[in-house]
Amino acid sequence: MLDFSFQHVLYSCTRRNTTRSMAGKKAFEPQRVLEKAMHAFWLRGYEGLSIEELVQSTGIGRGSLYATFEDKHSLYLAALDQYVGAVRAQTSALLEQEGTLHEVLQQLFQTQLDALLSDPARRGCFLVNASLEMAPHDAEVNKIVQSALQELEEGLYRLLIKAQVAGELSWRHDPHQLAHFLVATFVSLRVLARGQQDRRVLEDVVKTAVSVFD
Repeated sequence: MLDFSFQHVLYSCTRRNTTRSMAGKKAFEPQRVLEKAMHAFWLRGYEGLSIEELVQSTGIGRGSLYATFEDKHSLYLAALDQYVGAVRAQTSALLEQEGTLHEVLQQLFQTQLDALLSDPARRGCFLVNASLEMAPHDAEVNKIVQSALQELEEGLYRLLIKAQVAGELSWRHDPHQLAHFLVATFVSLRVLARGQQDRRVLEDVVKTAVSVFD
């Protein structure tokens, strides 16, 4: 059985990148440092994390941090890219699995819901957090956010077209509009999960969204 947990996907991506780059050149693994920085930014946000706290979170000196990642903003962008890459791998695998449209969407939503609610810190989604905190006034962050959401929308669009070809979804439905609706639902769930303690509320959102395709 495939392990679709975020931690598993992130670890796999991190290990591959570490093997390919900078092996033996530093006393620390840059990808490992990047992973630690990613989790720190994910929990605290950009403005809520000082350089000193980043140094403590990553376990390397200030000089090494600057020498490797240039500055706090560059490290944040790299961390966000790291997160997006891991989520992309997970989402693509789920979208490409065998099954009916209803089954694939149910699995996609359920996997997201399980990941969000199993996090004791209730960090939500780093990408959505970045879209709220940084994207409105940071063009580079906004570019990453919009690109990631566009990729998700395109993947959902292809899934919907596949369902129309298979006769599961009427051609009267506009797949672009439905893809927009699904992306909005995914984003909403990730925001709600940060403060919502009642799993049933989020499951009701998923149930209603999937019922559109019954």
